[in-house]
Amino acid sequence: MARKSRRDAIVKAAAELFAERGFRATTVRDIAEVAGVLSGSLYAHIATKEDLYLEIVRRAADDFSTAVRPIVEAQESPDVKLRRMILAHLRVIEESRAWARVYLDDDNELSEATRREARRLRREYERLWDRVLTEGIDQGLFQVHDESLTRLFVLSALNGVIRWYHPGGRLSSDAVAKEFSILVERVLGQLSNRA
Repeated sequence: MARKSRRDAIVKAAAELFAERGFRATTVRDIAEVAGVLSGSLYAHIATKEDLYLEIVRRAADDFSTAVRPIVEAQESPDVKLRRMILAHLRVIEESRAWARVYLDDDNELSEATRREARRLRREYERLWDRVLTEGIDQGLFQVHDESLTRLFVLSALNGVIRWYHPGGRLSSDAVAKEFSILVERVLGQLSNRA
């Protein structure tokens, strides 16, 4: 059990440092220091720094998917699902800021294999959003001309929150989600009027 908790401390420290400094600027020594382990013993718990990065991305991908998948699979209308998904996505960002930031960044300092795996995990999550957008289009609720561009628009807006949102600030994540939902629904409903 001590090994697992030490590994968890290492992963948490790495997530915070990667989010703050970036992958390349974070050294193994930095991670060991923040995690409270000797840098020489760090490799008893991890294989490589990139493996550590991928573990963070996998855990964050799981957090996002776990929050959103039940909403996608619920028996509700797509517009209700979309509002709930926006809230769930922003709550994950609020509750796991460092993890989410690492997950959302496509760090050019990583090997192509690691970047490809991180992109694959993000794409799996994006497919959940595609399902709800498709449902909304099929039911005539969303007036969308390019589904994939619409998904990029919505997720880019939501993911950008990580750069400016601060818990305890003027708005709660729930308030931000409510405003974003209104804006997204207006855009999805009015696109046909501009065609």
